[in-house]
Amino acid sequence: MDGHSFTKREKRTVLAASCIAIFLNPLVGSMLNLALGAIQADFLCSEHNLGWIASVYFMVSVMTLLPASRLADIYGKKRIFLIGAVIVLVASVLSALSPNIYVLYVFRGLTGVGTAFISCTSVSLISDVYGPHERGGALGINTACVYVGASIGPTLGGVLTDFLGWRGIFFILVPMIVVAALLMKSFKYEFTNTPGERYDSKGSILYVVGIFILMFGIISLPEIYAIVMIVVGSLMIIGFVRFESKEEYPIFHGELFESVRFRRSMVALTLNYASSFCVMFFLSRYLQGIGLLSPTEAGLVMMCQPAFQVVFTLIAGKLSDRMDKRILPTVGMVILCVGLVMLYAFTSKDIDYPMIILSQIVMGIGFGIFSAPNTNAVMSYVKREHYNHASGMISTFRQIGMMISMGLATCLISIYMGTNTALEPSN
Repeated sequence: MDGHSFTKREKRTVLAASCIAIFLNPLVGSMLNLALGAIQADFLCSEHNLGWIASVYFMVSVMTLLPASRLADIYGKKRIFLIGAVIVLVASVLSALSPNIYVLYVFRGLTGVGTAFISCTSVSLISDVYGPHERGGALGINTACVYVGASIGPTLGGVLTDFLGWRGIFFILVPMIVVAALLMKSFKYEFTNTPGERYDSKGSILYVVGIFILMFGIISLPEIYAIVMIVVGSLMIIGFVRFESKEEYPIFHGELFESVRFRRSMVALTLNYASSFCVMFFLSRYLQGIGLLSPTEAGLVMMCQPAFQVVFTLIAGKLSDRMDKRILPTVGMVILCVGLVMLYAFTSKDIDYPMIILSQIVMGIGFGIFSAPNTNAVMSYVKREHYNHASGMISTFRQIGMMISMGLATCLISIYMGTNTALEPSN
């Protein structure tokens, strides 16, 4: 079905459901950044343990994305979206009831499964119902919702942590994920690119095991065994790619990467998140541990970056429909680089709040100009029958970038602070 086959109401229903669902992931992530101090006090854990809360989530999410994309091709994107919504709902409630940090890891991992089901279908569903000349605007709105969640999250997370405790963060998800599921359920169409085809279970197992070993190695740096795991995991992923090239019904379509523009866009996406995602984690700990701000106060400082991301994402998403797809992502990456250099230059034991805020604003502008145009570019480089796989690849490479970023974060914590130390001005 082409985009013009759907009514405005049907398009808006899919867009609204996708936006609400995709909004929740950064919302919880940014709220948790402000709750890390409370979690640490509750569970008596180290900074290294706190880094694992995000790392476990991203590792499981990356492991799930490609298999979930293939399941959506066979059994339907709407169905996989709804299953993901149910998983997120259950995992969120269980996360709030976690008795210790290790149980919380398990349920954050389960949340990663659910959000992978949602992420791999959201962009694809929007691309299915919106035509080529209106897709950039719709994807801009969808991407902006990611940043709205990230923007609201710090302040909301700080307030909830101060007044309800960190467990209240997870309960706020329940009504929103229910609304997203009901909206998507009301959309009467289903999209199945390859119904009836065989599912590649051998390739899925090879991929999941390879990604687990590789990602666990990244998280565990700088240990010697971590380097061995990275090498073994990398070899398994190379073997997976070769295995898939011979499969009749693969979960990984390597032919997409034959397009130079597609390949470069995916590399840029990965580097974008790898270079900057852990900034919010560190900034949260910096403002509370060194600046001695409350979660609410730190949240107000940290909302500057995502707020600017929202504004510039909406503008850039629409502009990307009318100009060369490569220009805006390139400009966005350059601006983001400037913001990172500024943040490095102005971070010290004596906090310079105006410059920290200015650095965040510059980074927010860079993120906003990059994200939606880069997503629009990726989707414009593939055929309609590959929309779902391309959508899954976008989510996979984004999460890999986040995983690399958090892996570097936990590695640096281990090097400079060890694995059993809490953050304080002396260190």
